[in-house]
Amino acid sequence: MKKVYLLLFLVAGFSLNVLAQARKPVTVKIQTPDMQCEDCKKRIEDYLKYEEGVTKVVAYPRSKYVAVTYYTDRTNIENIKTAIANVGYDADDVKADPDAYKKLPKDCKKPEDGGHPKKNG
Repeated sequence: MKKVYLLLFLVAGFSLNVLAQARKPVTVKIQTPDMQCEDCKKRIEDYLKYEEGVTKVVAYPRSKYVAVTYYTDRTNIENIKTAIANVGYDADDVKADPDAYKKLPKDCKKPEDGGHPKKNG
């Protein structure tokens, strides 16, 4: 019987140690200079919420950045930037995917491509 208690104690101790070492999510700010309006905000937030490891996304069109909270053991900042680029927006040093950018509504495009330069959400 003592062996059973000892085994349970060891398993419980190991479990707590594993939980204590679990990674905490980190939050990063990614500059998105082409994000201009609430439609852009919604598009980015909706897309990123399906990215594995991402727990929270808040886009700020006026400040031109996206705050992303994610688990570092499930994804990384480069994957998140690539996901934003796949929506059609520049993300820090990662350029927007040209095909995705073409599919954006006119209002969400860069001013030189006919978008609205001062439209903020």
